[in-house]
Amino acid sequence: MIRPEVIALFRRYAEVIAGALIAAIGIWLLTRPNVLAKIIGALVLGTGLVMAAAALRRIAFKTDRIGPGVVEVDERQISYFAADQGGAVSIEALVRVTVVTTSDGPWAEDMHWLLEEDGGARLLIPNAAAGTEKLFDAFAALDGVDYSMATKAMGSVGNDSYVIWAKPRAALH
Repeated sequence: MIRPEVIALFRRYAEVIAGALIAAIGIWLLTRPNVLAKIIGALVLGTGLVMAAAALRRIAFKTDRIGPGVVEVDERQISYFAADQGGAVSIEALVRVTVVTTSDGPWAEDMHWLLEEDGGARLLIPNAAAGTEKLFDAFAALDGVDYSMATKAMGSVGNDSYVIWAKPRAALH
């Protein structure tokens, strides 16, 4: 019989484990004498490492708390649905992504994602909302997202905001 905590741990890290296994297959292929196997091995190794790294990044921001609402990412649009608030923003129209922290934790939601569109539309998503891990897949389309700043925001215990991505301003000349 496997303990429920161990099962939960494997479920949480399943994608990381899969990436590591794919990388291990790539390493095995790299040890083969065939040049074609070495080329395929390098590609498989790279794929496994990228998959594992992306999964680790998502896990770092996943919370065990169940917060209000649901996040959906579909057709280059991020939507947030909750009983008292919600909305949608287009990934193409985003101008800024900010992590907003409060001093309300650890008993209340103290981390939110603020997505701002060109034209002023704003969408505030609590980090504990179901589906927030999908935001990382959506942010992959944004060039230059500062995930280290988002990690820094997770450690904040005060009222603060951390801009993790801003659209580059166009030069006027």
